Amino acid sequence: MNYLTLLQNMNGEQYLTHLQENLKARHLLDENRNLTLENSTEQDFLELFFLEELFPQDKRLSVHTVKAYRSDAKTLLTFLTDYSLSFRDLGFPEVKAYNQFINEKYAAKSAIRKLEFFRRLLDFGYETQFYKAHLSTWISKPLSKKGHHIIEETRHEEAQTRVQVRELNQREAEFLISFFPKIVRATRNREQLEKRNLLIGYLLYTTGLRASELLSLNWGSFRYNRKGFLFADVIGKGNKPRSIPIREETKEILFSFRKSMDDSVEINMQDTSPLFFALYNKNEPLENKKRLTYPALYKIVKEAVQLAGKNLSVTPHWFRHTFVTLLLENDVPLAVVKDWAGHSDISTTNIYLERINQDNSYLHLNKVNLF
Repeated sequence: MNYLTLLQNMNGEQYLTHLQENLKARHLLDENRNLTLENSTEQDFLELFFLEELFPQDKRLSVHTVKAYRSDAKTLLTFLTDYSLSFRDLGFPEVKAYNQFINEKYAAKSAIRKLEFFRRLLDFGYETQFYKAHLSTWISKPLSKKGHHIIEETRHEEAQTRVQVRELNQREAEFLISFFPKIVRATRNREQLEKRNLLIGYLLYTTGLRASELLSLNWGSFRYNRKGFLFADVIGKGNKPRSIPIREETKEILFSFRKSMDDSVEINMQDTSPLFFALYNKNEPLENKKRLTYPALYKIVKEAVQLAGKNLSVTPHWFRHTFVTLLLENDVPLAVVKDWAGHSDISTTNIYLERINQDNSYLHLNKVNLF
């Protein structure tokens, strides 16, 4: 079987819909009418894993999650193809070999994700009798440093590393944002693009939105609460909705951007037009707006950083880390920050607080009379 060809076929929604209908005619039920793949083909196994485990009908996945699943599947399928292995061939030696391959080739975070995909596939196989043994027991994931750090080598000949925090201080963030509108070189729609870029900078910095959340904003995502304050409603990781307050400075830039496009500043929660748009053709009218993509957002940030002459490692996500840290440094309650940031677990938010407390440890030390 050509696994990679099968994976390409699975990429389309039309294929999955057809598969759902087609499965009804397959004989994959045991005497208790439970799903069994004991005697199934490998194609049945792989298709059902995608359909039931990864892409169930009642679960809406983000574009990034779908992309990650397909990347992880491709890694596994390429490994099997390279070593002339089938899914039926998988046992203790093959599981350990793939585990070692992943740990050696990928950084800890990527390795953990790819091995988690592998674990889910093996568990699905065990639960459906495709595998007789619980093979996922033999998977060993690498340890990953929690938090928002990047690792830099200190010396080529040593494994010793130095930790650099992926965030900005308040002054750096404000300085960088001032360059967002300055990178616009186009003459057509120049004002609109400058205001768009400035708004992007302000929203990244003052809301802590993930890049995917920022790009999915519509004009209808904004609303006033009962007290008259402006909020943005977003759908975060795991399709979890949350509401984020919009600062007055950001609100003014938002309305200024809308006015520059001759759009109404009246809040309309039914408006599904993209807040951030891209003009692919310099002669294209403003009416033909297309939603901004992540590569375009990434480019805006990178060009602004370069023009400002700052750390070239900065990405859109640095502003999110900056936002969370600044909230906690200004004594916003941990639970409130967790909700605003959309963290699934408060322990994630607490990582920021632990580092802040570490940074401030000298203040406590100076209070002690040692001499």
